[in-house]
Formats: sequence, structure tokens, C-alpha cells
Amino acid sequence: MMLLAAMLLLQAPAEAEPPDSDFDEVQDITVIASKLRQISVAVTRNAQGKYQCDLSASTGLTKLDGELCKATTRCVRKGKDSEKDVKACVEKAKPTLIARIRDYLVAQRAGTGV
Repeated sequence: MMLLAAMLLLQAPAEAEPPDSDFDEVQDITVIASKLRQISVAVTRNAQGKYQCDLSASTGLTKLDGELCKATTRCVRKGKDSEKDVKACVEKAKPTLIARIRDYLVAQRAGTGV
């Protein structure tokens, strides 16, 4: 009986490995998330009241840099004025940022160029 169970296990289809593109996507997102942790964002207002955003470094993706500035500026506009509050607000927004960038990268790879 034990031999039969072992033979059935051998005949069971193996779990499929994720496609290489999924692996590449996961690696890209991991690298991006790591870069996000290393970047500081400064949001200021000029004399005309317009918000300006500066990053301490680029993520390597212009679109992500822009999204990060938008998210941080939104937090400041919502009244977050301490570094701690702004950081917490941006941390809350990061899953959405990463999802948007993932979708952007998938579209770029597919050639649809969002």
C-alpha cells in the first residue's frame, strides 16, 4: 500500500514554476521597494504657493519619482506637517504606488507603453 501511495505521488503533476516574467516582475518590485526606503522627499511651497518636490535620489524610474512626489505632496496638503506624520502617510500610500509601478512595468514589457 505504501508503494502505491509513493507511485501516485510521483505521477501527480508537479506544481508549475512561475513564469520567468513573473520572477522578473517580483525582482523589479523588490528592487523598487528597496530604493523607496532609501529616498527622502522634500516638499516646499514657493512664494506663489505652488508645491515643489525634490528627491534625494532617483528611483531609476521617472514615473515612480513623479508618483512618489505626488503622494508626498498629497500628504502635506492633507495637513501632515511633521516628518513622522508625512512618513506614515507616504508609507500608507506605498502599496498603491508599487501596484501602479508594477502595472506600468507589465505594460512596458507587453509593449503597450502606458
